[in-house]
Amino acid sequence: MVHSMTAFARVERAGSQGTLVWELRSVNHRYLEPHLRLPEALRDLEGAVREGLRQGLSRGKVECTLRLNEDSNGKLLKVDRERAAQLVAAAEEVAGLIKQPAPLNPLEVLSWPGVLVADANDPQALNTEAMALFDEALTSRKAHDFTVKGW
Repeated sequence: MVHSMTAFARVERAGSQGTLVWELRSVNHRYLEPHLRLPEALRDLEGAVREGLRQGLSRGKVECTLRLNEDSNGKLLKVDRERAAQLVAAAEEVAGLIKQPAPLNPLEVLSWPGVLVADANDPQALNTEAMALFDEALTSRKAHDFTVKGW
């Protein structure tokens, strides 16, 4: 019996630092070809996710998306001064190339990834929650695997 790699899974769980949502979509492909989309705070999970896919699947084009909807209650926002200074220096360098540059807007600086950060409670606990939910999503994806009959 041949198993198709076409499947979908979505799992969601409220955790200690917000709501985590994994979506796995896969289609037939000759080799295992993972495409990952992870939030910046969980970018270091990429290796573990790829390894989990290698152990759980043999082939398929797999799109894995993780979203973290952070619970901002009680968290203080902090400015990463080093990152902001690098961004301002780069903007000033580019402004030197322009005849009439627009003034730098502080809110635009804050909107760049990594400049404004929430005080994280426990990044390791968040990683553990995300990987446990990934395993659940992978199991759910396998349950949705379509079986090709008469092959």
